Amino acid sequence: MKKVFFLCFLFSSLLLHAGRPVLKLHKGNFKIVQFTDVHWSVGGKYEVKNDSTLLVMNAVLDAEKPDLVVFTGDVVVSKNALEGWERVLAPVELRKIPFAVTFGNHDTEADVPTTDVLAFIAKRPYNVTTNAGGGVEGVGNCVLPVRNEKEDATAWNLFLFDSHAYTNDSTLGYYDWIKKSQVDWFVAESNRSAAKNKRNVPALAFFHIPVPEYEYVRLQKNTVGNTSEKVCSPLLNSGLFFAFMQQQNVKATFVGHDHNNDFVGSLAGIKLCYGRKTGFLSYCILEKGARVIEINENGEMNTHIRTLHGTE
Repeated sequence: MKKVFFLCFLFSSLLLHAGRPVLKLHKGNFKIVQFTDVHWSVGGKYEVKNDSTLLVMNAVLDAEKPDLVVFTGDVVVSKNALEGWERVLAPVELRKIPFAVTFGNHDTEADVPTTDVLAFIAKRPYNVTTNAGGGVEGVGNCVLPVRNEKEDATAWNLFLFDSHAYTNDSTLGYYDWIKKSQVDWFVAESNRSAAKNKRNVPALAFFHIPVPEYEYVRLQKNTVGNTSEKVCSPLLNSGLFFAFMQQQNVKATFVGHDHNNDFVGSLAGIKLCYGRKTGFLSYCILEKGARVIEINENGEMNTHIRTLHGTE
């Protein structure tokens, strides 16, 4: 009986993942659009601003034609959250673009737990988000390999982290931090990929709440972009950036959370980048848009901002 149950479970798992899109380079390149802080709220009084958000998303997708969309948190933040997710994902799914999601602190305040949102997302045909499980804390931690054109090796790895929400102890600050189990998972996955591909595979990392190193970078003279908002990071530093530096594979990190920042700066050879706020709800002095990230077969990365009025 146990064998029958195991075979049924295995078969259902294969069915769930069989249709997942394969991410791979095209003519040596791969393009990602980062939508962040959509702040979608369901309800009639929000419709005008929601429509403006969709206008921006559609314009960005049509202009950039990405190979992948990554939502970096604070996506749907209200009641009837699954209805909101249907609306937010529609522009991406209509164009048959693979997408991934990492959750933000306000996603945890909606009326559906992020575990249930991930289960809902997992059934969408163009979703590539998975869940590390195995004692790794958080929801939606995953690594997405981008294959080379022959699909016989990994060209890049895209790491998604759950940056959680709030602390339960005010003496430890306000925002939570990425946990040791997540850092250990990243190190193990990086080593596994390096052994399998016989080289240190270049990587990008996506999460919502910035790590404390972002504030240091914000104050550097050679940092490019808008730096008007102090970085709202965890008070405690859990060592994620140090792990990136030790592994020597992460080329850049991409976050959201602070709506008036969209800067790019460097620390220890790693680019620390903000997205551009996409949604019209909640505060923001910047024109709404998205960050566009282009990576290639040579391990190089370029990035720019796209709005309704062009690129920055």
